[in-house]
Amino acid sequence: MLTQYEDPPPGALSERHRSRSSLRVSRFLLWSVITLAALAALAAGLTRFVTPPWGLPEQTARVGAAALTVVLAGVAVHRLGGRTVVATLFALVAAGGAVVSGAQWLTAGVAALAATATAVLAVVMTRPAQTPLRVVREYIIAVGCALVGAVAVAAYDVPMRVTLLGNVVLLISLLVTLWLAHRIGGGFTGIGRRGAAVSLSAVVAIASVLAYGEALRRWASPEVVDATASLVDGVRDALGAVPHPTGALIGFPALVWGLATRAQLRQGWWVCAFGAVGTAGVATSLVQGSDVMDSMLSTAYSVLIGLVLGFCLWRLDGLLTGPRGRRARRLERAKPLRPEPPRTHPLR
Repeated sequence: MLTQYEDPPPGALSERHRSRSSLRVSRFLLWSVITLAALAALAAGLTRFVTPPWGLPEQTARVGAAALTVVLAGVAVHRLGGRTVVATLFALVAAGGAVVSGAQWLTAGVAALAATATAVLAVVMTRPAQTPLRVVREYIIAVGCALVGAVAVAAYDVPMRVTLLGNVVLLISLLVTLWLAHRIGGGFTGIGRRGAAVSLSAVVAIASVLAYGEALRRWASPEVVDATASLVDGVRDALGAVPHPTGALIGFPALVWGLATRAQLRQGWWVCAFGAVGTAGVATSLVQGSDVMDSMLSTAYSVLIGLVLGFCLWRLDGLLTGPRGRRARRLERAKPLRPEPPRTHPLR
């Protein structure tokens, strides 16, 4: 029996090293298989938009969408630290049932599941970023992940109420990311005054935008509807598309600001969680009936506007709360990043 003063025998160290090496190789192979499966499923889902020169079965796009749904749901739950096997099996049964049965209600539900899993995964798959270039890199990863989910939703090719789907996906994904922020960010006691003010302001802004849109559709007078439509048409004529207001003004700026804040403070997750507002809009942007070019251009404008506003908020936050003087700011940037699990590991 070893005591705390005895060194372990060389054989034990060698065995431990082999076990760790074997575990690393197994993880690498597993994630390689998952990545290849996702790429193959994405290629199949893209046949919804691009017809290849060779013939393919009619259900190719939906099969690809189902496979993407399984991968997205499984990886999202794994990153959240949940029961990955249970979530993957549930998504597999639901998506497989939608493809085999063709039931519209089931297909619509699975499409909503894919969009929600994507919106959450796009946020939680990111890593803290301390420099502008790293922030942009993580931002691109989040947007790219959301676009993959948008392809999956579109590949199901099922008629859905776009506004209802967008609101449901936004609310569920936001609740999930806020729950994660509560677990990682030290709970409500660790949010701090600044975090509480930012979170409350974001919630009020989101609720106001959703309530205003619903009130405009239901009770607005014809004059107000015509004025709003004229404004939207004017923006579309000038830019070619209309940015998503919640994503461009709330979701994406919060994601950029949160990525930078997470590098030093775990409370940055409370800001980063609202990035789900932007990724949810991207994930539901290609629903059946949407103009693909208009949706993609609108997403591009939202992403660019959100990136600029996010950097402005980051800079303003640094000026108001950061250290004074160039040397102090340089020392602040030189501090090590707050540790977070690797991208392929659970966050908690």
